[in-house]
Amino acid sequence: MTHEHDSADRAPDPLDRRGTMGMSRDGSWQIRFERRLRHSPRRVWEALADARQRSLWLPGAELHTEPGGRARFDFGEEGAAEGEVLRAEAPHLLEHTWLWPGEPSSVVRWEITPHEEGTAVVLLHRALRPEPAAQYRAGWHHILDSLDTHLDGSREHGAGCKSAVSS
Repeated sequence: MTHEHDSADRAPDPLDRRGTMGMSRDGSWQIRFERRLRHSPRRVWEALADARQRSLWLPGAELHTEPGGRARFDFGEEGAAEGEVLRAEAPHLLEHTWLWPGEPSSVVRWEITPHEEGTAVVLLHRALRPEPAAQYRAGWHHILDSLDTHLDGSREHGAGCKSAVSS
């Protein structure tokens, strides 16, 4: 994990699934993950956008993939993040706000691009205060692992939102 200034703007090592956390060039804290998945961008987008599929790997999440649509991540006793979809460009981009109780609003961006192995997924969550960033990072790590497991066809996934924050 990296905490240096500007390091959060650089892509993490593709083999390091933990992502980066640190200050961006504009001085805000951010989390950045880049995952390589062995599936097409269309398949990755469908797993994120389709409510039935998403319920298998991310129970408790609601994402309406059109601008103005609702974004909600229910973490059970930990709380829930509410948001609104800002941009949706299937199958390549989904951006939504993230409002956690007691925290300023931030933005989560999912970038889905073709890669020689299938798809590169970049998840960027910014502008954050440093205090919740580490906990958010652990949650996104878990969520991205669950997406990968789902796409690979395993039935042993889907711990989902309700346990991602406390992992």
